[in-house]
Amino acid sequence: MIQVVIKEKNQQILDIEVSGHANSAEHGKDLVCAGVSTACVGIANALVKNHFLKDQLGNLDIQKGYVHIEVLKSQKDIQVVLETFVTILETIEESYAKYMKITKMEV
Repeated sequence: MIQVVIKEKNQQILDIEVSGHANSAEHGKDLVCAGVSTACVGIANALVKNHFLKDQLGNLDIQKGYVHIEVLKSQKDIQVVLETFVTILETIEESYAKYMKITKMEV
């Protein structure tokens, strides 16, 4: 199962961690994993394009079966990218709740 943990403070996303595998189909045919992986890489690219790393606004850790986004300095455009990411993940979870769980917490 894919686990997503989203930490927020005052309606600002501070941290998103995506880990695990959906195991909804055999390796190479798992559409849930493919969708989540595509969303993760696309959002990471959008963050980089918006100078997330260059301006030291946060950290990205991307590994096989694991993505961690940590926000150090919140900016409106970065929040819009992260909110879009959460919406994509929630949309996937709605259709494939058996293979993915999102947990949100206020910190």
